[in-house]
Amino acid sequence: MVGELVSVNGVELYLRHFGEPGLPVLVVVHGGPGWDHTYLLPQVSQLAERRHVVLFDLRGCGRSSRVRPARSTTAQLINAEMLQPDLIADDIAALLDLLGGGSGDVLGFSYGGMVAMRVVDQYPGLVDRLILASTTAYRDFAEELRASADYAARTPLVAGIDFGHPLAADPDAQDGALARAMAFDSVPYDIWRLDRRDEWEAVLRQVLFSDDWNEPYTTGALRPGAPAEPARVLREWGRPVLILHGVHDMGFPVGVARRLHAAVPGSTLAEVPDAAHMAHFDNPDQWLSAIGDFLPE
Repeated sequence: MVGELVSVNGVELYLRHFGEPGLPVLVVVHGGPGWDHTYLLPQVSQLAERRHVVLFDLRGCGRSSRVRPARSTTAQLINAEMLQPDLIADDIAALLDLLGGGSGDVLGFSYGGMVAMRVVDQYPGLVDRLILASTTAYRDFAEELRASADYAARTPLVAGIDFGHPLAADPDAQDGALARAMAFDSVPYDIWRLDRRDEWEAVLRQVLFSDDWNEPYTTGALRPGAPAEPARVLREWGRPVLILHGVHDMGFPVGVARRLHAAVPGSTLAEVPDAAHMAHFDNPDQWLSAIGDFLPE
């Protein structure tokens, strides 16, 4: 389906819709930032039988408003100061109001999951059900990751491209060049089935990467993705939460999902077998089944 630009909060967001508009809305928040929503598209679009699924590119990403001119979009330019997670939460709230009649469900993937918890914090009355996919409410997981046999086995396959790469300082670099390089480099961490590497890299080649978020991140201006005390926020909110996590996640180890589940009574934990960070790609049937069980008809 061809997307559209929608104006909210002084930015233009590129949206795609799936499912009947009369169904309850499910706003999907992609990760990165620096990616667009397309890597989630094949799986989440299958939820259209029970939800009006709305995917969008975050501000500073893909075809939405960008900090610097990009051939991928006709949206207006914005300032780097407008790239903050709490402002994305404002955008999601606006979409829930615009397309969901004032409320709906939210699925946040990776960084998008952190932002989704901010939506609950900033707009608790707007979210009916929350799905936290391949994300974390905690930042103190480095020791657990280092102790992971999966992480240790895959590390020799990764060059370790980061924000210190020469592409980060190259003013003539192609739009999204660093984000793209980091995504391709981290494939051994991101997917479990390395025999499907070519298939995943074909997905990555369709992503419109951007480097707009590099400046606020590297300068220390970027606020934390999740709110302060996410577990407390979710407990006090008290509505249904699905924590959806690949057993072999090498970005955020599965322990962070188990920890949040223990800290939020009434939450549902679904551990996806044979799956790493991109659990929706590694094991789509189990991933979609868990979401289907969580979302009422």
